[in-house]
Amino acid sequence: YALVALGFVLIYKATSVINFAQGDLVMFAGYTAAFLVVDMGLPLWLMLIMVCVGMVLLGFLQERLVLRPLIGQPVVSVIMVTIGLSFVLQGLVTIFWGAGTRELALPVRADPYILGPVFISPINLLAGLIAIVFLVLFGLFFTRSRMGVAMRAVADDQQAAMVVGIKVPRVFALSWAIAGLAATAGGIVWGNQIGVDTFLN
Repeated sequence: YALVALGFVLIYKATSVINFAQGDLVMFAGYTAAFLVVDMGLPLWLMLIMVCVGMVLLGFLQERLVLRPLIGQPVVSVIMVTIGLSFVLQGLVTIFWGAGTRELALPVRADPYILGPVFISPINLLAGLIAIVFLVLFGLFFTRSRMGVAMRAVADDQQAAMVVGIKVPRVFALSWAIAGLAATAGGIVWGNQIGVDTFLN
């Protein structure tokens, strides 16, 4: 949930738009990962690289082809477009892989860790660690990199950011790409926990 929330917050803070398709990006990443590992038989490391690259490109494409033409339009129009993107992603998944549940096994032990009366699921522990790593990396990105500072400036005031030379459309595209990365991590971990299906959103 933390990884999904990161995607929501990134896009909202950069563009002032609630992305109703973020949950479906998680689902799409999960289906893609399951297809590459189960159907194609790719090793885990190669699947991770391919899904991350693919979701970043998908984020860029969504922003460039669908959302950028709506710059200057009422916010409600952009929100409606993200709802449409949600249905499109669900339709694409059904066309490519069907609506059935797909297994997405990760090399994580099934037996819980036992600390006295507490049982800790290894996949939940892994999910928590991944979320913490993403939060730390995003925190460093937003405070230490020029593009991260630019994204914060756009989030505070888009007009002022444009005046000082920040390319706002580029910031929008980057926010969608980073949201795609967060969706990748969420889709893979969540898909391992409950299986991948069209309700993984």
